[in-house]
Amino acid sequence: MEIFGILVAVALVAVFVYTYRSTTNSTPEPAVSKPAPVVDKNDNGIVSKAELNKLTKVQLFDLAEKKSLKVKKSGTKAAVVNEIWTQLR
Repeated sequence: MEIFGILVAVALVAVFVYTYRSTTNSTPEPAVSKPAPVVDKNDNGIVSKAELNKLTKVQLFDLAEKKSLKVKKSGTKAAVVNEIWTQLR
């Protein structure tokens, strides 16, 4: 009877280890990124401050990098928008 109890305990531990491994080794789903907002919606070559304000700070830095603009990364979002807007004019 003691052997039966030991076998049940071993089986329970094996089931626990199997379920723990299957949940921790699963690969996470890749994050779906949003498409970048269009900076010049009316396609007239002029970017307004309102259009720049719709972008996140990271997207503003990406835009500045693409356009080869110098922007201080330590500034506030409003300061970054102003710097980009004045350099694009």
